[in-house]
Amino acid sequence: MTDVRVCFTKLGKLKYISHLDLQRAIARMLVRSGLPIGYSEGFNPHPKLNIALPLSIYQEGERELFDFKITENVPLEEIEEKLKKSSFPGMDIISVSFPSGKPKTKTAVWRLELITEITPEEFASAFDGEMNVVKRSKAGEKVVDISPMAKFVSAERTEDGIVARVELNAAGNDYLNPSYVAAFFGEKLRIKRVVRENILF
Repeated sequence: MTDVRVCFTKLGKLKYISHLDLQRAIARMLVRSGLPIGYSEGFNPHPKLNIALPLSIYQEGERELFDFKITENVPLEEIEEKLKKSSFPGMDIISVSFPSGKPKTKTAVWRLELITEITPEEFASAFDGEMNVVKRSKAGEKVVDISPMAKFVSAERTEDGIVARVELNAAGNDYLNPSYVAAFFGEKLRIKRVVRENILF
């Protein structure tokens, strides 16, 4: 079998579906494409599919990734064409490639559209010190300083708040959801839109 990596968008109404629903939708898309898809074994075979860094519900992505397998040699141009024809609203196929290995994620760049009276300067200065928030995990809740996992990129004023860009850890157990950045500011802001612009390796 040959691995295929797809870069795609998850925008618009797709923010309302869960990771599992997105996985099912992509699996149906692969079947519709007519490509020689690699399937799992067992009583209920399904397309071998892996989505990198699943997004939480209400979050969008401009350059998301998923890998799947094909059982025959098919040119990349043909794979891309068939996927584009079978994709669904909110998902645009940006590129298709044959990867050399499993991607090792490092960080992700997020765009946060925030309703707030906080100025861009005040937002930026918060990243210079400790950013203690209550972080949830399987082991329970504990107060964590997220500042080592968060880097300020930019912020600009809008009519009802600010648009901020931040770079957050995206590797293994150090993955930082942007909701924790918002949680640090508490009632001083409200999230309007969250978009992951890119995943860095």
